[in-house]
Amino acid sequence: MPGGWSYQSDLTPYDLYVFYRAVGKHDDYFYVPVAVAKQIVNGTNYRFMCIAEPQSENLNPHFAIISIYQPLRGEPYVTSILPL
Repeated sequence: MPGGWSYQSDLTPYDLYVFYRAVGKHDDYFYVPVAVAKQIVNGTNYRFMCIAEPQSENLNPHFAIISIYQPLRGEPYVTSILPL
């Protein structure tokens, strides 16, 4: 449904493609998506619930919500990372 959010705990291969294409590699954390909510607008908004695994000993693991926008044409990109 356009404009409404839909939630799914099973990520599709395309969801994972969008996630890793947008997030790429971070020096501080490795993000593991565990669930997603989608909103179809002029493109698609994604909100991924993730586990943030630290890449160094001085950081703590936590959950995070990563928001991604996939335009109709072009590459997906991260719009925000919210640590929980």
